[in-house]
Amino acid sequence: MYDLNPPRVFVHKRVYENPKAVARLERMMKGLKNPPIEEIDETDTEMVVEAAGASDDLPVQSSRVRMGIEKRDQDPLFIFNTYVWDPDKIKPMAKKYKNPRASMIAHSLAGKGPASIYGRRDHCDGSDPKRPYVCQGGWSIHTINGCAHRCDYCQMGYAINFMLDLEEFAKELERNFKERPEQKLYRYDLTSDYPCFEPEYGASELLGECFAKNDRYLLVYTKSNNIDHLLDLPYKEHMPCYWTVATDTQTQTIERGTPNLDERLEAMRKCQEAGYVVRAGFSPIVPHKNWREEATIALEKLFAAADVDTVRLWVVAMMLADEAEQIFGAENLDPWCLDEMRKHATDMDGKHSGPFPRHVRAEIYAHYIDEIKRIAPGTPVNLCTEERAMWDMLADHLEMSPDNLYCCCGQKSVPKKKSA
Repeated sequence: MYDLNPPRVFVHKRVYENPKAVARLERMMKGLKNPPIEEIDETDTEMVVEAAGASDDLPVQSSRVRMGIEKRDQDPLFIFNTYVWDPDKIKPMAKKYKNPRASMIAHSLAGKGPASIYGRRDHCDGSDPKRPYVCQGGWSIHTINGCAHRCDYCQMGYAINFMLDLEEFAKELERNFKERPEQKLYRYDLTSDYPCFEPEYGASELLGECFAKNDRYLLVYTKSNNIDHLLDLPYKEHMPCYWTVATDTQTQTIERGTPNLDERLEAMRKCQEAGYVVRAGFSPIVPHKNWREEATIALEKLFAAADVDTVRLWVVAMMLADEAEQIFGAENLDPWCLDEMRKHATDMDGKHSGPFPRHVRAEIYAHYIDEIKRIAPGTPVNLCTEERAMWDMLADHLEMSPDNLYCCCGQKSVPKKKSA
């Protein structure tokens, strides 16, 4: 796993009821060089929230708490936990928190059941005012909530909750597979970056076997270059690997604590060479100064390193204009993008696609799409959770239809069989 130094390590008492969870805990503690453990239960919620620095007096600009506000440099604290499979044993939360990270801690200590495993996104065609974007949809899966990276636009770096009963988790997945025969691919893990904690955590091997024997596909979803544990696994056909990539400026100054672009691409190259299908996404795209020139360089490096089977694009969204200036620094953003964002702030604030107005996003997408066509013609390119109007604006650039998506994490976007 990564070389991490969590300021405190908490273990929920319920972990000790499960021998396999205890064995997983011991492996991970050894990987952390055996820091002191503090045993906790739901009565310790307030103490853990305070230790995480996730109290309700932390500035919250919207419904999210962005890492880029405080520019935190320390590793998050760790919570080791297990699911509560009997709903009658889930404790009520003694207090509700405004801070979403505090709320995560409180829910985790009170007990999370099977429903917390899944992230649900129904198929969207852009016509629903509540979901005004195009998405193939499907269910994703989670066993970790929190991340060791410190990306400025993210909220996950205060505390990490690890569910250690992965064997029971796999049984729940098999039940879900039977109920959802139409879903072939599951994204793992949108609420963390699980390869950072391998092989000690052991999810790749255990879930790889589960997905292979059930003829499903586990999307390894990551920014990490900690992938050597993947190279010799026998489940490669059922584990497509997806990297979010970005320009050098973004990986080094905005996505603090992450591997840089070259390190991610080398990890991608190694996995492809080992037999994995690899995918890439510029997600999110932050239009910093010189983004055009750096985007072209990043794309040239990407296609020199790997033969990706699809690329997704997503301009940073779900953010207020004031947040964007505070997080990224007005002086670091492309002047034209900044001016247009300010002009349209009133219209864009609160929208899924905010803070950048449609014509700015279209300009950014067009550059990426046209450069991909120039460098690697024929590569499938899709827009992630974008308005249907954006697809229409870019119809002359895009070859893919919003009605027939082949994307990185859609429930039906399984790797295409290569001809012999």
